[in-house]
Amino acid sequence: MPVSAPSRRELNKARTREAVTAALLDLLREVPAGDITVDQVAERADISRRTFFNYYAGLAAVIGEVLRSYTDRLAEALPAGALRREPVGAVRDLLRGAGLDLGFLTWLAALNCHGPAGEQAVLLERAVWNDLGGWFRDVLSGRLPEQADPLYVATLADAVMSAFSAATEPWLAELDGRVDLTPADAQTFLAHVDRALGYLQTGWTSTG
Repeated sequence: MPVSAPSRRELNKARTREAVTAALLDLLREVPAGDITVDQVAERADISRRTFFNYYAGLAAVIGEVLRSYTDRLAEALPAGALRREPVGAVRDLLRGAGLDLGFLTWLAALNCHGPAGEQAVLLERAVWNDLGGWFRDVLSGRLPEQADPLYVATLADAVMSAFSAATEPWLAELDGRVDLTPADAQTFLAHVDRALGYLQTGWTSTG
């Protein structure tokens, strides 16, 4: 059955979302994340404040949607069988094979490219990681047996996301404010993540 072409309304919605995400990424490159307002993003995207809130609850929601567009594609390649046998090992194997899109990493770099974060920037980044943690809980709930302990799912999701978050710290220090990334930058980030996940998988039996 042929797939119908998107309607004009759907195309307009997609264009609005693209304009908002492009505007926010541009602003993140220019000013600290904590100094950016919805009004600034709306103005840069050439939409009204009201239109912005018709699409997003706030800036964290914009970033979360963008990052999930990358992680959703990654999760599709995560084998349910391996996830049930050795979940952290399955995530490590997936990342070693598929890697991470530079677009995903560009957003992480842009969020932190202006030096030490102020309170608002910290809250924004925390909301982004919490959103990704909720996303991973949903992924696990859909791949693990129905009788899986909810606490198992929650602690596993939060532990994996914490490993990702911790891995960003040395990586960002090495970037030293750069946002225009290279494949080598992605490999460096993946190496940090793999080490962090390795501690989760085998325990903290040595100091590295």
